[in-house]
Amino acid sequence: MPFDNTNNVNNPRSNLFKLILFTILAFIILLISAFIPFLGILGLSLICVPSISLMLEGRKWESIICSLVGSMLLFLVSRTLPLFFTFLIVGTAFIYLYCLNKNKSPFRCVIINSLWFIILFIIYLVIVSIAKQENIVMSFINDYRYLIDNFPEGSMVKQYMQLMAISDVQFKTLYEQSKNVFLMLPYLIPSLIAIYVFFGNLINYYWCFSLFKKKGVILKSIPLFKTWDLPWFYVIGVIAGLIFILIPHFNATYDFMFDAVGVNFLIVFGLLYTTLGFSVLWGMFDKFNVSLVWRLLIIFAISFFLILIIIVPVIGMLDVWINFRKLERN
Repeated sequence: MPFDNTNNVNNPRSNLFKLILFTILAFIILLISAFIPFLGILGLSLICVPSISLMLEGRKWESIICSLVGSMLLFLVSRTLPLFFTFLIVGTAFIYLYCLNKNKSPFRCVIINSLWFIILFIIYLVIVSIAKQENIVMSFINDYRYLIDNFPEGSMVKQYMQLMAISDVQFKTLYEQSKNVFLMLPYLIPSLIAIYVFFGNLINYYWCFSLFKKKGVILKSIPLFKTWDLPWFYVIGVIAGLIFILIPHFNATYDFMFDAVGVNFLIVFGLLYTTLGFSVLWGMFDKFNVSLVWRLLIIFAISFFLILIIIVPVIGMLDVWINFRKLERN
């Protein structure tokens, strides 16, 4: 079924002041997340909830005001970030309204919102680069490369080598072996942002579904985890990633960029199929009535063995054709 929306005209209106305070609190969590890894997903998924609530109540201007006032907190960090997040939140709220009116599925709503964030983020980087008259992305990469190239000469590194009794030859060998891996890291940020944003929007949708139900706006629930599925053609992303990585080396610059593109593809689609693989396992657990404790123990054990965690996305890909869970597919 698509979204179901009950008439919420007679339901109590949300308090604008409380929703603004909620938005500010969510931004505080987002700012704190700069020092605590992965907490940012929580803040990112929270900041849009108040404005979405107002938008679905038909209070469009109040939704915009809530977004704008809540984003003002970011003036402490940058003059441009409040405008970026205002557009982000307002756009997300309108997307929810569009999905509600057009009967879009939950995952379609999550994907559209994720694309909106990525497109807006790219536009933001371009505008800031033009304003500063420099490519801020390339400046960041060049600064990072300079840091890695000069890493062995750092005083802290020298002190660490003396403390651990590591010789220059040993450190140089280790450094040369791992240097390319470290140089690759900034080029993997696009796939990491895509994953971060997708899961942030997924959590956001779940919270909106849970909270808005009490107000009479009933969104379609996210399918049970054991029934999650992907269209067969998503495997093209994995194939494309492997092709880019396996292209024979012919030029140092192009080889590096092809590898970076391939790894980004494999990170995104590999994680998708890993999630699907765990969904298949969860469905099999249900089929054989495995207790919750044993399910968690098995998943915990799989996560600690590299060979097993590699098998999980393979199971996800095979399920597209073998259909282990006997799902009804078009």
